[in-house]
Amino acid sequence: MRRLFYLLTALLVFTSCEHKELCYYHPHAAKVRVEFDWRDAPQADPAGMCVYFYPIEGGGGYRFDFSNAIGGEVDLRVGKYLVLCYNNDTEAVEFYNTDDFWTHGIYTREGSVLEPIYGNGANYAPRSRGTEDERVVICPDMIWGCTATEVEITDSGISYVLAPYEDGMEPVPVESEEYVIKLYPHELVCTYTYEVRNVKNLKHMTQMSGTISGMAGRMTLSSEELDDECVTLPFGAQSDGKSTVTGMFYTFGHNTANPDPHKMVFYVVMDDGAKYCYKDSENLDVTMQVHNAPDYRHVHLIIDGLDLPQPIENGSGFDPSVDDWEVVEEEIKL
Repeated sequence: MRRLFYLLTALLVFTSCEHKELCYYHPHAAKVRVEFDWRDAPQADPAGMCVYFYPIEGGGGYRFDFSNAIGGEVDLRVGKYLVLCYNNDTEAVEFYNTDDFWTHGIYTREGSVLEPIYGNGANYAPRSRGTEDERVVICPDMIWGCTATEVEITDSGISYVLAPYEDGMEPVPVESEEYVIKLYPHELVCTYTYEVRNVKNLKHMTQMSGTISGMAGRMTLSSEELDDECVTLPFGAQSDGKSTVTGMFYTFGHNTANPDPHKMVFYVVMDDGAKYCYKDSENLDVTMQVHNAPDYRHVHLIIDGLDLPQPIENGSGFDPSVDDWEVVEEEIKL
């Protein structure tokens, strides 16, 4: 009887050891808390964020969405990852290659140069010389985001490297016994503002929009590299009713490898129904202002002088169509 007892005890010990050995070879899971710190974009106000964890060994990324800008918990297997995050409340921006960290990118749909006035149904309008073959795409939304590399989740904690987002900054390694990864989103999209000064007869203007040429149409999120194709972006305009027109739009920016100029065109509808296209004047070439901007993410363009015509009194008042633009190319002498 005692021999049988020893035999059963040994069998239980052996079985217990086998169970631990099998568990050792199975990947463990961890509950990781993702936190977003907005010190690099204090004015940001996204409605929500998403984060991708891409396993180093391959395969598509795991996407997690949060309906806030703070973060939350996610369940992940122990292993090594690459991480990418951005706000998930965009409307104009579209995405490609979302299953690959290195090529995951953003772009916008094709549009019309007159989209701010007529919507996407208007296809014809004069273009600046040399830009006729550029695709016209709409401006993006604001995107905030960042990346982390060398992310390793172990049974004892997490370590990762925060990628720098400005030239001269060094990568920041982080190691923690807690399962917390803190991400620092920053602006990925550029903000352009413009001001047209000394506009004549502005009180007779009823509608106005503009375009800028030579801008980038795509961005790769992991590297923040811009596509080398040049596109034209349409944007809206606001008038003070006296002498100044202003506006703001988002853009992926200017690819410094492209030598193409940046030309602005303005489309104006007057209160007598007449339509004018202002293009190819020297003061509408803003190439140097774009290239020499102190902060490439926040560019302010100044155009001095725009002569709108004095409408004919008791004019016909016909509704403007999309195919009778009068082109104005004369130089503005100040």
